[in-house]
Amino acid sequence: MIEEHGTVLAINDGIADVETIRTSTCTSCRARHGCGHHAIAKVSSSNRMLMKAIAPEALEVGQSVTVGIPEDTLLQASTWMYAVPLVGLVAGAAIPSMFTEQSIVSIVGALSGFAGGLWAAKRKSSREANNPDFYPRVLRINNQQADAIPIVQKA
Repeated sequence: MIEEHGTVLAINDGIADVETIRTSTCTSCRARHGCGHHAIAKVSSSNRMLMKAIAPEALEVGQSVTVGIPEDTLLQASTWMYAVPLVGLVAGAAIPSMFTEQSIVSIVGALSGFAGGLWAAKRKSSREANNPDFYPRVLRINNQQADAIPIVQKA
């Protein structure tokens, strides 16, 4: 389960709007110089994200929560968004090259295959948009009082 901590901003029909603070460990990573995520993290001015999560009945606005999504769900979504267009691109370039030596046909085939892969990913995304298995869930409500520092007043 991939987990993130956040704060509940609103609750509508069992779906909570949760604000999370994106943390980046790019400065301690050895691959940061060749990583696109590091470049985006440096440019991005905002580290706050808003996500929708399935909320339990006892949830209230303002509570600190832990939100999670299963790894297999994230892997399936990543496969559709990255692998399917890439396979379309490679297949679109390779198949025409088996029948002709003209590179323009392979280029058109590659672009068509990539566009077809993007279309398939978009169609899958549209079909799964209301599937609760693809939504993050509020796993637990964090106890704020454990983090609080007691104030002692001397009279």
